[in-house]
Amino acid sequence: MARDNDVIKELETDHRALEGLFDQFHRTRLEDTARETLLDDMAAQLMWHSAAEAQYLYPAVRTYLPQGQKTAEQEITDQTHLAEMVQDLESSRVYEPGFDGRVRALEREITQHISHEEHVLFPQLRQSCPVDTLDELGTEVRRARASAARVG
Repeated sequence: MARDNDVIKELETDHRALEGLFDQFHRTRLEDTARETLLDDMAAQLMWHSAAEAQYLYPAVRTYLPQGQKTAEQEITDQTHLAEMVQDLESSRVYEPGFDGRVRALEREITQHISHEEHVLFPQLRQSCPVDTLDELGTEVRRARASAARVG
């Protein structure tokens, strides 16, 4: 049963935010300096999301899923790859040739990550992990997000 306040819903909210940022980026004209701000926002959202998954999701995956250790390690490897792609983009200029192609490549990778989580990992976790634990983790994610918002 899907819950409105559990860790999975919180992380799905992050997924929608990332998708929205990519959509805004693609709708912004090449010469618009807002593209740089949107890229910074994408990087910050992805860093936040990756940290939240590492701290709250992957420990539950390790504990409650068969092959949980292996699954968490693969997810962390994928997150590292995404972070490297973002760093490459951040060291470039949004008007450089090939930049949009690299943004689209990042978007494809993130879309695959989201699809895997939402169609495979999250349903497995929802089946295996106690509802109370998912709710507690959701509360922790919300607290961490609120704290980060106050600091940032």
